[in-house]
Amino acid sequence: MTEISLETYGMREAGHIPVRVSDHGASGGFTLIELLVVLAIISLMAGLSASAFLEARRNYGLAASAGEIQSIIRRARNQSISNGTGSFVVVEPKARLVWAQSFETMGEWSFEEDGAGQEALPGFGGLRKVGGEYIDGRLGKGISFRGGSGYIDCGHQASFDLRAGIVIEAWVRHYKKPYVRPAFKSEATSGRRRLGKRSASGSGQPSARLHTIMEKKDSWFLGMTDRGALEGVVFGSVDKGEALEYALRTNDEVVPPGRWVFISMRFDGKSLVLSADGVDRLAEYPSGLKKVGGRSVVRIPTELVSNENPVMISSKDKQASFPGDIDEVRLRGRSEKVSYSHPPFEKLLGWKKEIHFDRYGHLDPVFHDKKVRIVLLELSDDQYAVKDAVAEKKKSSRNQTDRFELTFQEWLDTWPADDVPDLVEEEEERDIEERVYSQARKKIIEIDTLGVVNVQ
Repeated sequence: MTEISLETYGMREAGHIPVRVSDHGASGGFTLIELLVVLAIISLMAGLSASAFLEARRNYGLAASAGEIQSIIRRARNQSISNGTGSFVVVEPKARLVWAQSFETMGEWSFEEDGAGQEALPGFGGLRKVGGEYIDGRLGKGISFRGGSGYIDCGHQASFDLRAGIVIEAWVRHYKKPYVRPAFKSEATSGRRRLGKRSASGSGQPSARLHTIMEKKDSWFLGMTDRGALEGVVFGSVDKGEALEYALRTNDEVVPPGRWVFISMRFDGKSLVLSADGVDRLAEYPSGLKKVGGRSVVRIPTELVSNENPVMISSKDKQASFPGDIDEVRLRGRSEKVSYSHPPFEKLLGWKKEIHFDRYGHLDPVFHDKKVRIVLLELSDDQYAVKDAVAEKKKSSRNQTDRFELTFQEWLDTWPADDVPDLVEEEEERDIEERVYSQARKKIIEIDTLGVVNVQ
């Protein structure tokens, strides 16, 4: 039988390897020159691809870091708007860190009477009402203590143990009581007379009776005098663990009698603010001042005292109970801190700064009078830029390197009053750094006075 080859039909056997054939019919391979050219092309393309990949990665990394910072700032602003409370963002160049904190609702009480007449009230946790009566409140039903006594025991929960900061909000309406003879400093050895569990400031001035709106004993207190002044007190400690009581009192009649007023107290470990009808009220300092180098320095606790005392609305003490009506009480606590640490080959310019948003999401005018600018850049391998920056900064700022760890005011308070150094404005020092790093890639995050965040 005749054997038929696959090549007869133009087919090849599996595994067939083509062989190069020269013009003379002899088999051959690739020349050395051809191999070298191919290897050179492959190497060139690999090098170009690697450099392009690294370039794209670095560009993306800087943009991603700027985006993370932008999202943290926007989150803080959005929570200010949604919760109606202030929030803040801290930029720490030396620590390569940007972090934010805001407030979340931990307790809410609306005092809507149930049909069965039960003593438990709508809210968070098991509540106990002692005295008082239901009335038509600001929204729906409210609670009235006009009879001269009564309180609501909100109990203790872990969520009420708010060490980092609090916001207390309530609608109140009070009625002036008959005039009470004021106490003077001579009537109390400490200059403060006791009012139940609380005391009112003496300081040589007539003192008014203080009534409780809401408190957690030995942790925080919000009250009102019978003259319509708000008082807020926080009990806590400073960084070294030293116990500290800090109190503010507004002018009289910020809470006028006979109508509903929305009041609040905000404490964030850096400031204590009292407000009425959405307006922050100027206040005096009954306690919390310390003489440093001949100056009176405000000392505010960095965190609140932790204890298991219940949250109380009004007071068990008849003299300190609230002389009016209360409705829609809210207790907010600082939420978990959100932070971002940028890579070591990136750098934030300038000093440590705090960006404060008010309840409307705008830059808080108490802290900011113009837009805020954050500069993030990518460091190259050229170390001369770092040396020049440090040298020029020392020359201009006289060893003010601690400003990277502290805010300007915190840093300034560390100096004796008679030995404050020559100062360089933040913008000037930042401009010096920007000139030194003028060739570096950078992203600029800007927050305008309305709180809008943009990246350039």
